[in-house]
Amino acid sequence: MPFVDVTDIVMNEEAKELEEAYNADSKVKFAIDQFNAECKLRRELAEMRKQKEITQVDIQQLTGLTQQMISRIETNTEISPSLKNLMIYANAIGYELTLQEKTVQYGEK
Repeated sequence: MPFVDVTDIVMNEEAKELEEAYNADSKVKFAIDQFNAECKLRRELAEMRKQKEITQVDIQQLTGLTQQMISRIETNTEISPSLKNLMIYANAIGYELTLQEKTVQYGEK
């Protein structure tokens, strides 16, 4: 019997279930939105560092953050960096973290 790749079928079913949960449950929506925002921030920080041609070693030497912590800041791991370390990292690449009011508030659709 030949191998049948069902990855797309399984992924589509999982995506459909996740979308249904997202639309039906405000707590699921909140958790997913928070996760996506964190991923976006981490990606943007890494992109800004690279655009400025700053290496992870440069940040390590400048801030005292370990290479492991810098990597955790830039990648989507299960371990979230502390706010303090995010601020140190952002400052090292010439940025600061600020708050901006969202156009859609929690609980709204």
